[in-house]
Amino acid sequence: MTRHLDPDSLPLRPPSDAPQERLCLRCRVPFPSEGFGERICRRCKGSSSWRSSVQFAPSTGRQR
Repeated sequence: MTRHLDPDSLPLRPPSDAPQERLCLRCRVPFPSEGFGERICRRCKGSSSWRSSVQFAPSTGRQR
């Protein structure tokens, strides 16, 4: 049995989650983002440092 979703019953996306051009948090270049959860551009995500989880820059966070 397949269930059909009623588009009127789906939750609405907040206006800030709309697809739009955003600045990449890594390289600061504008890129087309699908929503506020996508903040790193494809070029940066494809880099070897991103894929290997190597830290891009020294941390500027406070030490305890």
